[in-house]
Amino acid sequence: MARVAGIQLEKDGKGRLTYARFNLKKHPEAIQLLTQKGAIDKDDFEVEWKNAITGDELMNRIKPRLKRLFDK
Repeated sequence: MARVAGIQLEKDGKGRLTYARFNLKKHPEAIQLLTQKGAIDKDDFEVEWKNAITGDELMNRIKPRLKRLFDK
């Protein structure tokens, strides 16, 4: 089997192919295949961004915990 730069194939103990690792910088066409198979959702970033908190919210959540930790 010919080796292709940016693609690694892994086999199990019996010699069967089990994993394929793609360097997506070298093979961006693999993104389309992974999206079709449902391994990548294009909307993940948008969904996570809506659930994100601001820096002020983060500090308001962390301050009481740090205070309890250092008051002990």
